[in-house]
Order: sequence, then C-alpha cells, then structure tokens
Amino acid sequence: MRTKPAENLLKELNRMKEEQGGIRARTAAEALGVPEAALLEARELEGSVRRLSVSGMDVVPLIERMPEAGDVMVLTRNEYCVHEKTGIFENMRFNTHMGSAFGREIDLRMFFTRWVTGFHVVDESPKMTRHSLQFFDASGTAAFKIYAVSGTDLDAFLALVGDFVDPDPQPLSFTDLEPAASEKPDSEVDVDDLRGRWSRLGNGHQFNRMLAELGLSRRQALRLAGEHYARPVPVSSVEYMLNSVAESGLPIMCFVRGPGCVQVHSGPVKTIKRAAGWLNILDPRFNLHLKDDQIDSCYAVCKVSTEKGLDITSLDCLAADGSTICQFFPVRGEGEEEPEAWLNLINGFVTGEAA
Repeated sequence: MRTKPAENLLKELNRMKEEQGGIRARTAAEALGVPEAALLEARELEGSVRRLSVSGMDVVPLIERMPEAGDVMVLTRNEYCVHEKTGIFENMRFNTHMGSAFGREIDLRMFFTRWVTGFHVVDESPKMTRHSLQFFDASGTAAFKIYAVSGTDLDAFLALVGDFVDPDPQPLSFTDLEPAASEKPDSEVDVDDLRGRWSRLGNGHQFNRMLAELGLSRRQALRLAGEHYARPVPVSSVEYMLNSVAESGLPIMCFVRGPGCVQVHSGPVKTIKRAAGWLNILDPRFNLHLKDDQIDSCYAVCKVSTEKGLDITSLDCLAADGSTICQFFPVRGEGEEEPEAWLNLINGFVTGEAA
C-alpha cells in the first residue's frame, strides 16, 4: 500500500487536529486514506512517537517485562468492537508463534507473528499526558495496544520503553488489507462431516482448527450445521443479554478478536449505556464499545467438550463479511455445568420469548 510522505502527513494530521479537536488516530487515518501506523511514523518527526525495535517474536522480551509496570490498560479491537481491560500482566506463557496471559483481569492470546512494528506514543491534552505502546500488523492496522493508567508505575513503564527504542528506524511500507475469504458454495460442503467433526471436538479451542481443515468460514459453518449446533437468534439479543446479566449479576465472558490478539473479560458487568450508535459497557476496569448496528447475524452456538462431557453455549455476533465481531459465554467453574440462568436466557432468544 502506498502512503504519503511523512512530512505531508504530519502537516495534514496537525491541521485536522486544529480543525476537529481530539480526533482519534484511527478516524484520522481513515479520513487521510492511510494506515494508522503511517500516522505514528509521521509523528516520529515531532518526537511524540518513538519506534520500538520489536517485530514478530522479538516482542516477547518486552511483553515478559510488562508486570514491572503494574496496572495497565490493554486494548484489542476490530472494525466494530473495542475491548479495554485494566489489570496486571500475570501468568504468561510463550511458544514459537504466540503468547498468552492468564491473569486475574488481563486475559490474552497474542499472535506475535502478526505484530510487524511497534511504537511508544505520547499523547498530550490539556487534562493529561498519556503513554502507550502500540503494535501494528503488516497492513498498518492496530494489532494490540497497552496504555499507562493512573495505577501504572510510570518510571518502570518508561524504563522498559527505553530498553526497546529503535535507534535507527527505517521507513515503513504496508501491505494491502487482506479481503475476507470467499465462501465455497453450500452444495460443496459435506454437512455430515462438519457435524461429525463438531461433535468430536475435544474442547471449544479446536473449533477454528476444524474450520480451517474444512475450508469453511465461521458463518457458513454456523448456518449449515443445524439447530443442535447453532441456532440463529435476533441481533437485539445482545443488548437484551447485557442488560439482563447487568441486572442479575450473572458473570459472563466477553471475547473480542483483532488482527493480532484475542482479549477476554471474565466477570460481572454493571453499567450498560448506548451512545452515538455504540452499545457500551462502562465499568471501572472493563469497557466494551460495540457498533451493534453492524451485527449482521447472531447465533446461539453449542460446542460439546468430549474431554469433559460438558456443553459450552455462546452468543456469537457476526458482521456482514462473515467475520466474528464478538462472542459471549457464561463464567463457570472447572468441571461445572453452565449456569441455568444463562441457558434460560439463550433459549429465550431462540424461542422468541426474549429479545
């Protein structure tokens, strides 16, 4: 993907900020027709952004040291959903292509091979100075972000940054965004094979592997598998569900996947508000911003864990291109059945008694 000279971009960005005030980087990038990472590269010229010498698995030493900073806010997003969670990096594990954090609050699956470049960003406003670490994929789309917050040990955060600053950053180039894969004709799908594999899943984490092996999108699999596996429910089910669990206190899990990370919230949600076309969860240490008018379809999805003999029921929200916007599950203890309140809620969506 071609972009504009950094000097020109910086001038256009600053002019846009003067005219529109606190415009978000993603919005500014879209307006200027460039990747978000290109704006940060341009801001290197004024010193408010520094490149990090991390790419792919080279980022592991930095992530391993994130506990030194204490409380931070992590952000993962896709086109229609933003997931923000505050906590401490804990219980981290790494292999040859990814890393995980299984903390009490921060719960992540990080796909480092998609993290191509990173920046330390300083944003100034009349109210505050905000530091962040921002990582981008090959197209210049944000893969994952980490923000310093009021509980962050800022000295430790900045010391960590100093150890990973790139002393000689090179000009960036960006690939075009990959279009959504086209679906094969339904007539070519072996539905019996799909159902057989689905019923033999050892756990829900094997679902994506099954889809890849069958050459199916999630949307096509949900549409064809049949009501024992996936049942369509109204799009309005999402807002109804969030308001219901906020009122009852039923804890849920919320999964959002971006280009380079899956981020998870586990626990109750309390404050549900709608604003400017977004459905929001606005709790002290968890925020979710969902553009629910872009949800094309919703399914109540059942996966059977043959390892434990337990059903796992989720509410999956899909965009028009078939991509997954977000997923919701109940919180349950190891080896426990799903809460009856969750199943009653989901079944109400299926029968039309709710939503």
